[in-house]
Amino acid sequence: MTATAPLNTVQTQRLGRNREFRLLWIGQALSDFGSSMTFVVLPLVLLAAGYSATVAATIGTTSLVIALVTRMPAGYLSDRYDQRTLMLVCDLLRMCAVGAVALYVLLRPVPIALALATVIVSDTALEVFRPSQNKVIRRIVPPEQLGAAMSLNQARAYGADIAAPAAAGLLLSLSPSVPFTVDALTFGASALCVAAAVRSRRAPAEPPPQRVRFRTEFTAGWRYLIRDRFMRCSAAYFAGLNVAFSALAFALILGVGRRPHGAVLVGTAMSAAAVVGLTGSLLTPLFQRHVPLKVTLAAAPALGAALLAVAWTCGSTVAFVAGFCALCLLTPVSSATFATIMAVAVPEEIYGRVATTSSLLAQLLQPLGPLAAGLLLAQMSLSSAAALFAVALALLAGVPLVLPEPSARSTTPAQDRSSS
Repeated sequence: MTATAPLNTVQTQRLGRNREFRLLWIGQALSDFGSSMTFVVLPLVLLAAGYSATVAATIGTTSLVIALVTRMPAGYLSDRYDQRTLMLVCDLLRMCAVGAVALYVLLRPVPIALALATVIVSDTALEVFRPSQNKVIRRIVPPEQLGAAMSLNQARAYGADIAAPAAAGLLLSLSPSVPFTVDALTFGASALCVAAAVRSRRAPAEPPPQRVRFRTEFTAGWRYLIRDRFMRCSAAYFAGLNVAFSALAFALILGVGRRPHGAVLVGTAMSAAAVVGLTGSLLTPLFQRHVPLKVTLAAAPALGAALLAVAWTCGSTVAFVAGFCALCLLTPVSSATFATIMAVAVPEEIYGRVATTSSLLAQLLQPLGPLAAGLLLAQMSLSSAAALFAVALALLAGVPLVLPEPSARSTTPAQDRSSS
């Protein structure tokens, strides 16, 4: 007991006492809230300006494409340059881009070119900001608290998704420019928090003894994943989980939305899913302490498959929603656990590239999910589609059971105990 007491004391320290982490969290909570509002309001403003639903929908497509295209360059930049400077530049760029929309909408309808430019600038800056922030968090948070930090960051995003839509509707009723103004102010607040939290700039890395080709540096993340079997297989698992998640979400929207009062039912289901996702994020440290890694990864698709099987058997829409919520509850746990392992295991000098490459692989197939859901529901009922989703998730639940073990330094506490 005496040998483990100091470690337990460190592990139980509250993250809230970490000034740097607290400032970064607050700043990002504000900017996440503002960004979620803009995501809702910008298409509505375009529709009010007379653009068609198809044109307004290009905002979402552009956002997905920009995220995929810029992810690897963003990881390279976060490893190569000072993260504090990158984060400040990203926040200021987003503040200027959204502020321009806020100013323009006061004078005349927003042109689609300005809307697309804002999305391109904002999403590119966001992709650069994320790995830079993750590298900073890795430095300022002790390794034993990284799991809690990852879960709090996920909870922050879910909280924004819960609160932002209602706030967007309220502010939009005051004036179309108000939500964009608030969003611009949140980026300014985030920049202040970054400036206060990350006080000292890191010294630049020593130049290599011989010149390294750009392609070699740029693809370091790919080479690490190819060599590390656990990371490589886990990225493939999350790719399957993400595409199943997006397909299930759109099946819920399309299948329930076309029924009488469907919009209300879909909105209620999505709000419930967001609350459940927030709960799952907050439960992540508990899972990491007490549940083996493979069980954590298998739990989300297994529980979802069981509930969707009930939805197929009984034709119950409630069971279908419950299956979707099961993924929303446990997927954040799996994601935060994997992110914690990566933060501990990956070398500091290539962490940004490895993290963004893994994220790219995990989300590469996700845009196919909505298309798959539409094709399924064009041929069968929602309950029949539930059967196919149940089979797919059941197969996916078996994948973690055959995953290779992570390296010794990248295991969670529960994994350490299960292997001892």
